[in-house]
Amino acid sequence: MPHTLRSTHLKPKLSITLNKLVSLACFLLLAYFGFEKYTFHQTEQAETSVLISTPKVNDIYFLDMRVLNNKLAPKHKYRLAKVVSVTDSTVAIVYGRVFYQWKNAVVNSIKYDDLNNNDYFKLIPEYISSSKIKEMIVNGEIYLVKRPIRNKLYGHFVN
Repeated sequence: MPHTLRSTHLKPKLSITLNKLVSLACFLLLAYFGFEKYTFHQTEQAETSVLISTPKVNDIYFLDMRVLNNKLAPKHKYRLAKVVSVTDSTVAIVYGRVFYQWKNAVVNSIKYDDLNNNDYFKLIPEYISSSKIKEMIVNGEIYLVKRPIRNKLYGHFVN
């Protein structure tokens, strides 16, 4: 009877191959999504450079306030600005009244219709030269520019 108690350990070769296959599939999936994110970012940056060179009324500038002013509170990192007037050499922008802690919070505020409020933007514009605006892009003060299409941005109206 001793031979009935003895067991042999079988090495599952299929599961090792299956694990490698699943790992490879996960890696390829992550690589694909990483590449998609990278191309989306490159497209946004190209669009930003085009919109900066040809500003129009109602363009929305996404500002990194840490670069503009280093004496802000820790949660006051990002802000929106809106173009209200364009001449040959200057652009008049009004700043949003709200500061944001994260970049995605800025986009979420647009998606939640915050820009549709009449008092979201300040009333007094700041006049900035076109060369200064291009310099702000290079310095990272303006990190993104969006132009509303049919007065909508991210599917919501911009006032």
